[in-house]
Amino acid sequence: METRKRIMELLPTGKENAISTQKLVNLTGCGSVRALQKIIAANREAGKIICSSGEGGYYKPGNRAEIEEFVNTLENRAKNTLKAIQNARRALETPEGQQNIFTGES
Repeated sequence: METRKRIMELLPTGKENAISTQKLVNLTGCGSVRALQKIIAANREAGKIICSSGEGGYYKPGNRAEIEEFVNTLENRAKNTLKAIQNARRALETPEGQQNIFTGES
């Protein structure tokens, strides 16, 4: 059976039933956490809603509240990533030698 489909079948419904990343790796035979994450990303790109909890588990949402919580988590992560990108770009705009690239201090 295709691994992408197998993952969808193994995912429990509801945050309280989330399956750990390592258990999902073992059950699917993905070989590594990174390989599993790539397959989950492909499923998400294909339109599947796969939530993840801060405790490292994956699940299908059981209700709208779980989807909203997941969306908020992703939005916050994206904002933090965007801020880091903006700060790094700002550092690149400063002429070399005028800023300590490691501390951001002039």
